[in-house]
Amino acid sequence: MVLAAIVAVLFFSPIVHRLQLTVDKLFFKRHLDTLAAIRALGAGDLADLPIENIETALMERICEICHRSHAALDERIGDEGKVFCYPAETPPPESEGAISKGYELVLPIERREGIAWLHLGPRTDGWATDDEELRSLTSLSRFAAMSLEHARLSHNQVQDARLDSLSRMSGQLHSHDLKNRLHDLSFLAHHIGSGKLDAEDTSRLVASIRKVVGRMQTLMQRMADPQAPIHPTLVPCDVSGLLKKSIHDRLWPEGITVHENLPALPAAAADNAMLQGVLENLFDNAVHAMKKQGDIFVDTTQVADMIEVRVRDNGQGIPEAFMKQRLFRLFATSKESGLGIGLYLSKRIIEAHRGTITAESEGEGKGSTFIVKLPLWQSQLNKDMGAKS
Repeated sequence: MVLAAIVAVLFFSPIVHRLQLTVDKLFFKRHLDTLAAIRALGAGDLADLPIENIETALMERICEICHRSHAALDERIGDEGKVFCYPAETPPPESEGAISKGYELVLPIERREGIAWLHLGPRTDGWATDDEELRSLTSLSRFAAMSLEHARLSHNQVQDARLDSLSRMSGQLHSHDLKNRLHDLSFLAHHIGSGKLDAEDTSRLVASIRKVVGRMQTLMQRMADPQAPIHPTLVPCDVSGLLKKSIHDRLWPEGITVHENLPALPAAAADNAMLQGVLENLFDNAVHAMKKQGDIFVDTTQVADMIEVRVRDNGQGIPEAFMKQRLFRLFATSKESGLGIGLYLSKRIIEAHRGTITAESEGEGKGSTFIVKLPLWQSQLNKDMGAKS
C-alpha cells in the first residue's frame, strides 16, 4: 500500500505541477509572455523620447512588464560608466555582476562596449522566480539592450545632423552678416576713440564695443564646433575683482539693478577670459529671464578649498524637470530664439577648470540662482605638485 502511494506520488507529481503552471498562466499571469513583453517595451517610441529619459523609461517599462518593484541598469566598466535606477531613489547595486542587497536577480547583457548588467528587484506579487521565467527574462534583457542601443544611436544621428547644420549656418554667418557687423563695430570703436567725445564716456563705450567684438568672435569660433576640446590657461584669478569690473563695464538695461557682495578672497585657478565669458553668459540669461526689469544679486564666498560665485535673479525661474534633465545639455533651451549652446559651453568650460556649475530654482516665476565653484589657486597648485611627485 505504501509502495503504491509512493509510486503514485512520483508519477502524478510532475503532472500536477504542470497543471498548476498552466492554471497560473491562464488565471494569474505570473509568467512572462516574451513576445507580449517585447511589444510592451516599445522599441520604436523609446527612440522618440528625450535622450536623458530613455534609460529611466526602459527601467520603468521592465518593472511594469515583469512585476518588479525596482530595477537598475549597470553600465559601469571599472570606475567609468553609469548606473540607471528606477524608481530614482532606488539604491544602485553595490557591485558589478553580483546580486546586491535589495535585488533578486542580475542578468548579463552583451554589448559592443562590453558587458552590462540588468538588476531586478523582487516581484511585487510575491511569486518566486522559476526557471521558465528566468529564460524569458534573459531573452527580454537582450531585446532591451538592443532597444536602448537603437534609441541612443538614433539620438546621436539627430545630434550629429544638428551639429552639421549649425556648423554650416555659423559658416554662412561668419562670411556675411556677423563679419560685416564686426567690421562696423571695430570701425565705430576706432572713431569714438579719436578724442571727439567726452573722455569718460568715450572710454566706457570703446571698452564695451571692444568687449562685444571679442564676444562675437569667440561665439563664432565655438558655434563652429561646440564640442571642440577646451584647454584653459589657469592663472591666479581675483574672482571678486573680475566680477566687479564685468559689472561696471557692462551696459545694463535701465530696468536692471545689480546688487554686489564681492569681498576680497584668495585667488582661484582660472582662465580669466574664459571665466569672464561664462559670467557674461549668466548675466545675459538673468537679464533675459527678467525681461530686462528686475534685480540681480551677485555674491562671492570661499567654501572650503573653492571660490563660490552665485548669480541670482528674480525672473521667470526654471521648471524643475527642465533644470534636472536638460538645463546644461547641448541644444536645450527655454528661450524662444535661443540656440541652447551658452550653458552647455559654460558647463564644459567650468569643468575644464576642475570646477562645477549648478542651478537652483523654486519653480516658474520664482527666480533662479546659478552657482559656479572654482578651486583655489594654492589648492590646485598643491594638487598638481603632489601629482608630479
